[in-house]
Amino acid sequence: MLDKKALLCAADGGYTMALFGLLKRKKRIKGVIGSLGLEDWWLSTFLDDERKYIENKFQPFGLPEGSLTSGDFSYTSQTAVHLLYALPGWFLKEEERHIAYRLLEKAEELSKSESRVLTVHFLYGDKIELYYRDRDKPQYLEKAVEACKQQIELAPKAADAFKTEANWGDLPLPGHKGYEQLAIILEKQKNYKEAIELCSQAEKQGWAGDWQKRIERCEKKLAKA
Repeated sequence: MLDKKALLCAADGGYTMALFGLLKRKKRIKGVIGSLGLEDWWLSTFLDDERKYIENKFQPFGLPEGSLTSGDFSYTSQTAVHLLYALPGWFLKEEERHIAYRLLEKAEELSKSESRVLTVHFLYGDKIELYYRDRDKPQYLEKAVEACKQQIELAPKAADAFKTEANWGDLPLPGHKGYEQLAIILEKQKNYKEAIELCSQAEKQGWAGDWQKRIERCEKKLAKA
């Protein structure tokens, strides 16, 4: 049985640990990560070495060094989704992609509550690009196709958003990564009929691209099949 002195020491030790835990919890990450409420995710998702690597490599024009986790960014016009889909582009080398995948996964998780249609549109575009780089691995090709379909499903809303949010006006719509990449994949897989239908849909919606050229090529291949 513990005597009174031992009990007091134990209690004091418990108090010290509790105080240490409280102080630790109060420690906040500043910078862009902190301002967007991503500090808990940042600390739990990446190891110390990974966080340092990300901060050292992420040096966008116009932002001071170390801006991810230091400095006062109490106001920023960008959302967490915007930051997290932009970050993977800095980590596209094969040995870095494990970082990019985790960044993109969080961006997609948060996109469910993102109100800006074009932010989600560009998120899917970056998802296509990232996963297609590992297309030799079946699971990543599937992810790329999934991202193409996600962006295509959003296409009508994105077209409207370009005219309103981006003040596109009467200008022709830009290219559409989802339609373009999925058409390439379908043609490589010799799914010519699906590729033709997809290109026709993209052209009808007004997205820029060599749709007729691809349609004609796939029609010729289909006739020979």
